[in-house]
Amino acid sequence: MPRPRIYDDALRRRLLDEAGRVVTEHGVDALTLRRISADAGTSTSAVYALIGGRDELIRELFVEAFRSFGAAQFAVAATGEAGTDLHALAVAYRSWALGHPHLYQVMFGAVLGDLDLTTEQAQECDRTIDPLRAVVGAGLESGTLRGGTADELTLSFWALVHGLASLELTDNGQLPEPARDLVFEASVAALVRGWSR
Repeated sequence: MPRPRIYDDALRRRLLDEAGRVVTEHGVDALTLRRISADAGTSTSAVYALIGGRDELIRELFVEAFRSFGAAQFAVAATGEAGTDLHALAVAYRSWALGHPHLYQVMFGAVLGDLDLTTEQAQECDRTIDPLRAVVGAGLESGTLRGGTADELTLSFWALVHGLASLELTDNGQLPEPARDLVFEASVAALVRGWSR
């Protein structure tokens, strides 16, 4: 009797990367298990074994995008200095977005259509903003930040960084690289200054 094939997490990530590329470049209707498995150099059996059917693949792709983004945010070591920590979170956000453009579009580009997430999946996606929320909360509590509630400042900072990253991803080369860095750094610094006592 032949031994069963073993599929690992590296293959699972490769399948999800391919799925993200297909839906952002060709739309969700182009996403088939046969296409994804062929592009990843494996079989449809691997997709079923590691993820499930097409519906599970779409949901897992969405959650995996948030999981990957969240890992980048949680990896930022807090120093306790609000300005420094906010800047570090902004840099991590931008770096992840530029390094994972397909997953970024999966998260924010509505390329998957309406999704029916489980409560646990929705909570996992929502938790990705917790590092930012914690830094803002600590800054308000210590008195180093001001200007609104924790929710207001968190949303404001997220909107700025998200907007900058989104513009950069859709710029099509109109803004040279040094100018991108300058605009990003100046915008983040201005917002932090505006909140600082």
